[in-house]
Amino acid sequence: MRAGGVALLLCAAMAVGQPPAATAKVVVTASDETGMAVSGAQVTVLEPGRAPLHLSTDYAGRCTFTPRRDAPYAIHVEKPGFYRADLSGIDASQASVHVVLAHEQIVREQVNVTASTAGIDTEQTSDQMSMNTPEIVNIPYQTSRDIRYLLPFTPGVVQDTSEQIHVAGSETWETLDTLDGFDIRSPEEGTLDMRVSTDAVRSIDTETTRIPVEFGRSTGGVVAFYTGMGDNKFRFNATNFIPSFRDQNGIRFDQFVPRFTFSGPIKRDRAWFYDGIETEYDNVYIPELPANADTDTLVRGSNLVKTQTNLSSADIFSAGLLFNDYHSPYDGISALTPQQSTTDRNILAWLPFARNQWTFARGALLDVGAAVMRFRDGYEPHGDVPYVLTPELAQGSYFENLTGRSQRVEGTATLYLPARNWEGTHSVQAGLDLDHIGYNQDQMRAPVSYLREDGTLDRQSQFAPAAPFTLHNDEIGAYLEDRWQMPRALLLEPGLRFDWDTIIRRPLFSPRMAAVYASPGESGTTKISAGIGLYYEHTQLDYLAQTFAGIRSDTYFEADGATPSGPAQETSFTGNDGLLREPRAVNWSFGVERKLPGAVFASANFMEKRTANVFTFVNQSGPTALAGDYLLTNARRDRYDSFEVDGRREFANAYTVYIAFTHSSARTNAALDYLPTPSPLGSQQSGPLPWDSPNRVISWGWLPVPWAKLRRRWDFVYTFDRRTGFPYTSVNAAQDVVGAAGANRFPDYLNFSPGLEWKFHFRGTYYGLRGVLENATGSMNPAVVYNDVDSPEYGTFSQPQGRALTARIRLIGSK
Repeated sequence: MRAGGVALLLCAAMAVGQPPAATAKVVVTASDETGMAVSGAQVTVLEPGRAPLHLSTDYAGRCTFTPRRDAPYAIHVEKPGFYRADLSGIDASQASVHVVLAHEQIVREQVNVTASTAGIDTEQTSDQMSMNTPEIVNIPYQTSRDIRYLLPFTPGVVQDTSEQIHVAGSETWETLDTLDGFDIRSPEEGTLDMRVSTDAVRSIDTETTRIPVEFGRSTGGVVAFYTGMGDNKFRFNATNFIPSFRDQNGIRFDQFVPRFTFSGPIKRDRAWFYDGIETEYDNVYIPELPANADTDTLVRGSNLVKTQTNLSSADIFSAGLLFNDYHSPYDGISALTPQQSTTDRNILAWLPFARNQWTFARGALLDVGAAVMRFRDGYEPHGDVPYVLTPELAQGSYFENLTGRSQRVEGTATLYLPARNWEGTHSVQAGLDLDHIGYNQDQMRAPVSYLREDGTLDRQSQFAPAAPFTLHNDEIGAYLEDRWQMPRALLLEPGLRFDWDTIIRRPLFSPRMAAVYASPGESGTTKISAGIGLYYEHTQLDYLAQTFAGIRSDTYFEADGATPSGPAQETSFTGNDGLLREPRAVNWSFGVERKLPGAVFASANFMEKRTANVFTFVNQSGPTALAGDYLLTNARRDRYDSFEVDGRREFANAYTVYIAFTHSSARTNAALDYLPTPSPLGSQQSGPLPWDSPNRVISWGWLPVPWAKLRRRWDFVYTFDRRTGFPYTSVNAAQDVVGAAGANRFPDYLNFSPGLEWKFHFRGTYYGLRGVLENATGSMNPAVVYNDVDSPEYGTFSQPQGRALTARIRLIGSK
């Protein structure tokens, strides 16, 4: 009894002056204003007398830790795109801590909030670059009515002259474009044609390599758009009530593109709504055309309506509808295509969608969604004047009248399992996605005549009647992925994906592996990433649709333009689904990120991608034949290599400067794209892809003006883009290829667009009035080249960009 008492006294004496350590685990949960889990948030635990503890929230917005002292502590939580949350004086005996992260708003109504700062995310394995509300609002990109024009200010992304986006050297349709997790590519063409108001977009994530297996049916990359949602405060925003003007042959009206957003509670703390509307009126002016036929008045609009209802804290339901309408009476007008030869085009599209998210005990989360996209695209010519292609331009009425209707029915389900510990921490997710795609087309085609420079007939193409047709495809995909956070700051992300569809009918397995090592100390100021993966493409219906075009007959004529030089040559485009394979790519990369002196975050990334089995038509009569049967095959091979370096510096009050340099090469063994409609003819050959741009420098930012008296009211904004000009292929009057494909290039592209934004208040509300001088240097930046060697205009460029003074007014805050 006495010995036991002595032992107790001894233990008590040893504990004098040492506060007891808390042993119970604390669960930290991060959610946004509407209760949605925030994954990937950086959590910093600050205990007195201890080094900071750095954590990251999982898919369910949770992370756990054990307090090391029985004393009050503080927590800082932040993630780019949200205002930082700071909690202090937290009782160490408290078993759980809930943190609400508020999204950054276009309309800032509190002066005591601090935006999260961008840093090195040691939990991110891909090369993901995110643009959040500050970038979307502040970067003065050209054509700010169209969010696609912001994407090229991400390294590895270029935009062609048709406004389509190419990620990591890929075709447009090889990139997966999503809106709030749903595929928004055109079901038939795979292009990014669905539009949403710029002000409705809350963030954009772009990934080109080390892409997780949850993203499938894409060999190019991923562009993910995430849109806003209301909260407990009613918010209204209006942008661009001022029309813009352009300096082309004098000052002239350019466009009027007002946008409106309205959001707020349906029932406080329970249900919310969001509505983003945009309208557009464009006056497209082509100075090279006759004065009475040099414009196209384009009208377009979109509306995104969303709601969210929290049936309980663990059951969240959301739904929405995106609607698009487009009308262009002279679609495709350019220096080479006058009004008479354009088409009257109308597009109607809508996307209803719904999603439900359940959170279970211990942190498991199930996310289920469904969407239906319907797309109607049709155009018709102006009159029935015979369509003629001269060495300089088109004449007469366009040869084709077409109506296409497509749809995609999509269902997704993702299960996020709670973290498990075994030789580190494992966060596992499994998913399933199902799609049904349908397309039907009705078309009529008239003859096409090709004239020489002297006006004589060189070639004439006639098209056999083609019956309406319908295509269908069902797709299924499933995946499993593990994020394995190992000791010694090593993160592994192995994953396996399975895909199958009813056209190719072959099981496709895509293994991928990515790894991240973060240097210990100073919260991982150096990050090394590497990965390799196999990626399969979706079955591109547009190629299959070409096989229903019917027979094209081409007749060539002697120099007199009246005597046929031989019998008509028949050409057909055919396909055999049983012979096709799904295109696939092997993508491997290596990257380094480091925090440099002066709070500069720099990174370097090398990527190599080899894409095989890409669809292309091959003439079965031999490589030199211009007519015959073109069979759809998997003979095309593409390759892309890139090296990128970039740097970002954030200053006080979230002012930011960004710069990046990319050296890349995008080439293919099938540089000629054979089509049933007028297209270049010649022997297939290797060459650069049409959007190949070997060297590119981009920069953007917003900064306070240097004059102290103006600093609080004036901001300087800018964008800079300098790149190698795109390649083009020369042809003759009969559209036969002359020389090597892609042997010539447009002039180098240069666009420096500075601007000033004046902040002022009126009746208690702050506004921002911005003026931007687009293409301030007056660089030509032509959109059109005369590529016909038989024309005296051959090699000259037209349709220059010109300078443009654009203005924007927006609500930025209230007292």
